[in-house]
Amino acid sequence: MAGANGYNGTIQLGVNLAYTKFLFVLPRLDDDSAHARMRQAGSCIARGFFNDFDAESAHDAPPHETIQFLVSSGFRSSEGIGAARYVAQVCSKYRPRLDEIDAELRRRVGDAAEVLSLDGAIRAPQYTSAEMYAYAYKRAPARTTGRTVRNAIIIPIRKTPEWWAMDPLDRHAYFYPSRPGHGEARGHARAGEAGIPTIYRKIYYHPDGHGLEGQFDFISYFECADEHLATFDEICRNLRDQQQNPEWKYVEEGPEWRGHRVLRW
Repeated sequence: MAGANGYNGTIQLGVNLAYTKFLFVLPRLDDDSAHARMRQAGSCIARGFFNDFDAESAHDAPPHETIQFLVSSGFRSSEGIGAARYVAQVCSKYRPRLDEIDAELRRRVGDAAEVLSLDGAIRAPQYTSAEMYAYAYKRAPARTTGRTVRNAIIIPIRKTPEWWAMDPLDRHAYFYPSRPGHGEARGHARAGEAGIPTIYRKIYYHPDGHGLEGQFDFISYFECADEHLATFDEICRNLRDQQQNPEWKYVEEGPEWRGHRVLRW
């Protein structure tokens, strides 16, 4: 869930290749007028962006600026991003562009809704070996359209100060199974193995680095078909089991949001 951690334990910030912003919208009223206002606001902020609903990994040259719309499914928590009915994810190579969209959405919904945002950045993978990268991604599914893979899950995560204070080599060890004679922990990579061929996943890093006060270090983003939601839940249980995955004692999870990818709100 925290990705085989992109950093995989290193302390370097890396280079931000592009930026993303998740905008969580919590209407204050649950009536037709409020939802119509949200839909209108969504249409306005989408101007100039490629709608990501039908995006597929096979595209040779993905657009520089994209937007995708999500709506909640089933249970929502009572507060924070987990309570959002609507979510928009906007992506650009230019961070100020996303801040402009954030401000525009807030202006258009006015006092009809609360808007919460999370910022992320895309970076080149920084694994410790080609073997780990191949393990994590060689069997990974290509991204496909929201018409066939409709579920989206967003989980913000931060690591504790104790994690970042560790020697990088000690942090690396948590992603691998324990050596014979050193316990039975499967490690992060093995604990999440069931989802490799079935769940599309992407890790967004905080654009300004890790360990920032009041900020999440990562946004873990997933897409899967209905028939693989049970696999996703199994992976979550495995990763949160500290006997299988001791790394998780250094993880603080934010509110989980689940919903569906849609063409528009």
